[in-house]
Amino acid sequence: MNTIYLPCFGLMALLFAVVPTDIFGQKKSLAHVSYVKNNTPATFNSVAQMVSDSFGAPVELIEEFIREAKALEKDEGIPATAFIGIAILESTGFTSYLYKQALNPFGMRATKIWQGPTFVMFHEGADSPFRKYDSPRQAVRDFNSFLEKRRWFNDAIQCPPTDIEYFLSGMSANKTKKEPGYASDPEWPNKVRRVIKTYKLDKI
Repeated sequence: MNTIYLPCFGLMALLFAVVPTDIFGQKKSLAHVSYVKNNTPATFNSVAQMVSDSFGAPVELIEEFIREAKALEKDEGIPATAFIGIAILESTGFTSYLYKQALNPFGMRATKIWQGPTFVMFHEGADSPFRKYDSPRQAVRDFNSFLEKRRWFNDAIQCPPTDIEYFLSGMSANKTKKEPGYASDPEWPNKVRRVIKTYKLDKI
């Protein structure tokens, strides 16, 4: 995990239980599983509703974030599917304390280069400042800017927006290239993949 900006909200449960579970290991109804596996295209609202059903965040808030990620994909060519998946994973479905207080779904810390407002919370044994955003749009575009300014994410941001595997590979640590990646957890890319699959993010 990058030592300056780090995803900071814990390890997610795996999806290997006999009873269907969500990305946090919570049991789901069979009806919900059937809906998730439906191959029909998903709308912004239907995806937002699924995420809301799992975590309890307002549908309108989730849908606004999805819309902003898709708008940035159109403007800059970033993979909105991956951005949304990372946000859901790192913010516990937009219900984390940091997201509720600062609209920060990526765990972005406020270091000396950050000129915007901050939110201070206790993290890893000390009070730490995090970036505070005014809107989902600001959060999405700042995350894109963060990736663009770090050479070790060049491969990720230069990939086609539909190539999620290429993007996740570019976001992962690479010892050969001495690139730290976005998260130290070797299971992190798989967790993002499970979020994408569970909530049909690749269908929107």
